[in-house]
Amino acid sequence: MKHLMSKIFLLRRSFRTLCLLLAVVALSILSGNAESTFTKDNDPYLCINLMSFDAAQGNVLGRLQLKLPESEITPRFSPKHDYFLIDELTINDSVLKISSTDNYSAFNNELLTQYQVHDAGSEFFYPFDVHQANLRVFVDRNRKTKNGDVLECRVPLKLDTSLCSFEGYKVILTPGPDNSPNYVDLQIEIKRTMAIKISTIFISILMLLVSFGFMNMVRKFLKSNASPDIDEMAFGAALLFAFPAIRAIEPSVPPMGVLSDYIGFFWAETIVAISLIVHLYSWIKRKSYDI
Repeated sequence: MKHLMSKIFLLRRSFRTLCLLLAVVALSILSGNAESTFTKDNDPYLCINLMSFDAAQGNVLGRLQLKLPESEITPRFSPKHDYFLIDELTINDSVLKISSTDNYSAFNNELLTQYQVHDAGSEFFYPFDVHQANLRVFVDRNRKTKNGDVLECRVPLKLDTSLCSFEGYKVILTPGPDNSPNYVDLQIEIKRTMAIKISTIFISILMLLVSFGFMNMVRKFLKSNASPDIDEMAFGAALLFAFPAIRAIEPSVPPMGVLSDYIGFFWAETIVAISLIVHLYSWIKRKSYDI
């Protein structure tokens, strides 16, 4: 009886713990969804979102979002002053104006950007290729004085880089030499993830091991006096066409000619091709035909 009661007590305590964990998860989800277009701080927030990278063309697609302080927003949802978001190095439009005279202009706070890496189209060192680009952004604010003049001033920014990531790549942002609160100067470094590196190396080693196995099979056939077997030749011929398909499953693999091909694919194809030719001529030499 005591043993049964202790089990019931443990079950109840586990159930309470599970309910508490579920409540914490639900609160975190709700708090994460409670995102606002404006900030409660005195300085604007610059949210940098790097969305994708095309290694073949060297293009980095991103989006910049300028979140203004709530104290700067009028009841018409426009800022009290004109704000200008300037992206110096983007290929797309470089200037986003949030006008103080347009209603609801504070919600039009996104600028689509596109950057070019320094070594566009260079993927030879796949999966160890590293690509770099630069990001230089600043925000100006035009404030009217009592005399009616327009005073332009540089605005300090707070950065949010939590969305600087995309599938298959590791993105590293480091401050540049001119980086300051009033001027964003970041160096973008893009490299393959460790999972892609490991899987590519594994596939290359796999192809090499299979090709060495076929070469060893041909070597044993040459040393023996066994009669030729057409199935062994068919297996070697199948490997020649199987290796390109195996190479194609490497994640985000570029066209042929990259470093991983010289490590595994090209050597595997060469070994199988030479072994198959040797096996073919040995088969012709040993094959006897009944007349």
